[in-house]
Amino acid sequence: MTPAATKPAPKPTTKAPTRAPTEPAAAECEIVSNAGNCYNAGQFCRKADVGRSTHAANGRMIYCRPDGGQPRWGY
Repeated sequence: MTPAATKPAPKPTTKAPTRAPTEPAAAECEIVSNAGNCYNAGQFCRKADVGRSTHAANGRMIYCRPDGGQPRWGY
């Protein structure tokens, strides 16, 4: 009789396992400055953004409202 052919053992994978995030990501800013940054309360906002809302860098909702002269972001 002839010996049965054996298959080589599979090589171990080195790919890191994927993990589900344990916490939801911080709220993304819907409206960003011209530089691409999130706004914060107290900062000036563009006149085109008056009446709109977005999340601040800290995750809280802020609103662009007129403030006498230049509109500002506030809670």
